Amino acid sequence: MRILLLYWGEYSQWRERFMNYLEEQTDVEPMINSIKNDPKFWTAQEKKTRKIDRLARSLLIQGLPNDIYSLIDSNKTAKDLWDTLERQMRGFEYGEQDRKAAILYEYETFKANEGE
Repeated sequence: MRILLLYWGEYSQWRERFMNYLEEQTDVEPMINSIKNDPKFWTAQEKKTRKIDRLARSLLIQGLPNDIYSLIDSNKTAKDLWDTLERQMRGFEYGEQDRKAAILYEYETFKANEGE
């Protein structure tokens, strides 16, 4: 199974698929922990497995097209990358939903002028 590429407007579905992909990996708990929790809260054992964070970050990057990755490439940990990606994608999805709602409202309230 390979990592699916993230497309604009499909973050929620991609996120679920990515987490399902991670659950199939061998070090699933430490890997998900490295994505969801900041390294300063890691236990001594988790700090020893810092390579898992690098692997999780690498897997995240593999699912991103260049235009999305270029927006968040300065993040050094899987957690930072994940959070920034979430903010970017959620913001885009909400903006997209607002545009669709505005268009739908405009369509539903459309009235022809006399003579049209």
